[in-house]
Amino acid sequence: MNLLNHIARTGMMCAVLASCATIPVSSIYKLRNFDLATTNVSKLRVAVQIPQSIRVRPAGVTMVVAARLENGSLNQQEAFVLKELGTLTGSAEQQPKPAKWTQVAAYRLKSADTDRITAFREKIAQLKQRHGDEVKGSISIGIDSCARTLIADGPVLITTWIKSEETVEYVVLNRNLDLRRESEKAGQVLEIKPCQN
Repeated sequence: MNLLNHIARTGMMCAVLASCATIPVSSIYKLRNFDLATTNVSKLRVAVQIPQSIRVRPAGVTMVVAARLENGSLNQQEAFVLKELGTLTGSAEQQPKPAKWTQVAAYRLKSADTDRITAFREKIAQLKQRHGDEVKGSISIGIDSCARTLIADGPVLITTWIKSEETVEYVVLNRNLDLRRESEKAGQVLEIKPCQN
């Protein structure tokens, strides 16, 4: 299954993140200084929590950075396949706390993608010079997963976090997003194919 999950938007961050409706109120203050246009991307981290019955496929977590005009006349985006980290970074207090029967993994941009995301940020900056606040940006996290075991009826929950030089700790972006419900909203039936190995 591949899910594109818009993660946050508030205040000044409206230009660099996505929908504010999905972010917990407690995270809004923690993200007040985060700006994708200026943050040190080498320090940017994403963490994903999924049920133990699901496995993320190799190279299965993607970050999509997009920019569009409010009138819909322009929509540009770049997709980056993230690299899984062996361990979560930071102190125990700064790390995500996994729920029971779940697993958490952290990801970062590949070093080879630094120039590409830098070029895209420059493109966004040029758009903002021309169009000002009409330019809206977003970050989306895509998860390509397979089923380790039979997926039981009921909610299939994921949680995502982001960590930057500005936030220091991992900040919740989506908590307990139900993949089954999101699929139903899109008029689809949740289908996670069995893992092959």
